[in-house]
Amino acid sequence: EGPTSFDAIRVVRRLVRTRRVGHGGTLDPFATGVLICCLNQATRLAGYLLKDNKRYRAVLRLGIDTDTQDSTGEVISNASTSQITADAVKTAFRAFEGTFQQQPPAYSALKHKGVPLYKLARLGKAVQKPPSEVTVSRLTIEKIALPEVTFEVTCSAGTYIRTLGADVGRRLGCGGHLTALRRL
Repeated sequence: EGPTSFDAIRVVRRLVRTRRVGHGGTLDPFATGVLICCLNQATRLAGYLLKDNKRYRAVLRLGIDTDTQDSTGEVISNASTSQITADAVKTAFRAFEGTFQQQPPAYSALKHKGVPLYKLARLGKAVQKPPSEVTVSRLTIEKIALPEVTFEVTCSAGTYIRTLGADVGRRLGCGGHLTALRRL
C-alpha cells in the first residue's frame, strides 16, 4: 500500500537493470496485491493483460461517503446504518452482477487532455468521464459485520471497485467507501 504502479515499475527497472518494463493494469495507491510486470519484449503483452478480467477482495464501510470513494479521501457525508440488514446488503450486491454502465470516479488514472483525472480532481477541477460498460461475472460476500462488508469480485477490465462499493452504499441509502482493496 502506498506506492503507485509507476513507483513499482521504477523499482523493477532498477532490480532487473532494464528500461523496458510495463504492467498489466494500474493499482490505486491505497490498494495492495498483484501487479503483473512485463519485461523487455514481453512488454508487448501488457496491452492484452490490461484487457483481461481481474479479481479483487475489498472491504466496504457503509455509512460514510468520501470524495475518493476510499479511506484516503475527505468525508463528504455520514448516514446511519442502524436500519441496514444483512438481507438488504445481499440484495444490493446482487443488483451489480452482470453487465451494466459504471461512472468512472473523478479520482482515477483515466486521462482528460493528457492529464490524469486524479490530478485535476486534487486541483479542484474534477472532470466526469462518460459511463462505460463493465461486467461483474462473480460477486461474493465473504463477511457481513455491519457497518463493514467484505466481498470478492471478478470483473472486466475498467471496472472500478471503489465505485462499485460506493454504488452499493448509495443503493442502500447510506453511502459507503472502501477501506481495503486487494487485487488477487
